[in-house]
Amino acid sequence: MTRRILTVLLGTVLVTALTLPAAHATAVQDPLAERAYVGVSVATVWTSPTSPRALDRSAVAAPADPAGWLGAMTAADRRELTTASRTQTQVLYGAPVQVLERRDDWTRVAVPGQPSAKDDRGYPGWIPSAQLTTGVAFAGLTAALPAGTVDGVATTWLYAEETRTERLREISAGTRLPVLSGDSGGVQVSLPDGGTAWIDAAHLRIGGPEPATGEDLVGTARLFLDRPYLWGGRSGFAPDCSGLTGLVHELHGITIGRDASDQATGGRAVAKDDLRPGDLLFWNSPATHVAIYAGDGQMIEAFDASTPVRVTPVRFDDSYAGARRHLPDPA
Repeated sequence: MTRRILTVLLGTVLVTALTLPAAHATAVQDPLAERAYVGVSVATVWTSPTSPRALDRSAVAAPADPAGWLGAMTAADRRELTTASRTQTQVLYGAPVQVLERRDDWTRVAVPGQPSAKDDRGYPGWIPSAQLTTGVAFAGLTAALPAGTVDGVATTWLYAEETRTERLREISAGTRLPVLSGDSGGVQVSLPDGGTAWIDAAHLRIGGPEPATGEDLVGTARLFLDRPYLWGGRSGFAPDCSGLTGLVHELHGITIGRDASDQATGGRAVAKDDLRPGDLLFWNSPATHVAIYAGDGQMIEAFDASTPVRVTPVRFDDSYAGARRHLPDPA
């Protein structure tokens, strides 16, 4: 988006939205009575309320500290998340979830933006209740104002309203927040708890994405190179294999299944000799691993707990199960 378009959005659309009576946003009733919003930078969705370990304390806290959590874990600690199937997926700051059940300090949710064969309402699992907010006013602003999406970086920072230099919270690529105002240096956004913060204008895309090419998908995937692997990860802090490919597509306005097995049943089948950048490659049946084809016999993948996101040659081994293309057909 050009700076001129940004100025138009911030100078006209936002003025109109912000001069509405205060009651306009808060009076909008959420059509889903059991909807909540993520109130931490990244909410990890756990298999059960008993899944977190003592060393996962910073991941279930409010506020959460995803970078601190990852930094405190060894490769063996991250691998144990996989072997014990402790984590399911992650949901980004400000994203909606559907509440299915409340139990003590935990809430079972479905994540509507992450399709899954496990539940037709969205990917299911458990989130600490303290990491969720009802966000009625936030929902109204989300409906009334332009959305700003963190893009072009794996993670970025929200800054305090008063100084615009004090760091408040690190957030992931793909985070979407209502835009209130802005200038060439920063954009003011609304937060799920009712507060506001500033973000670097260079790290925020206002409005929807442009139609994507396969090369666009590969360029976005490269943003996450060298990030650690995390089972259930679906953020710029640390993704798993399908979390990486799902987030990359989401950043370009394309919703695909959350797990490799779901992604392998969508889109269109692609033969080996017709592979193009942006195609997804799968292994095993049902698929248990996915990578994104980068061209010239290379792929980008989040492989395992010992291996950061990497570029590596495509493995056409006995477990290779084919490729799918999720980009829309050209007009």
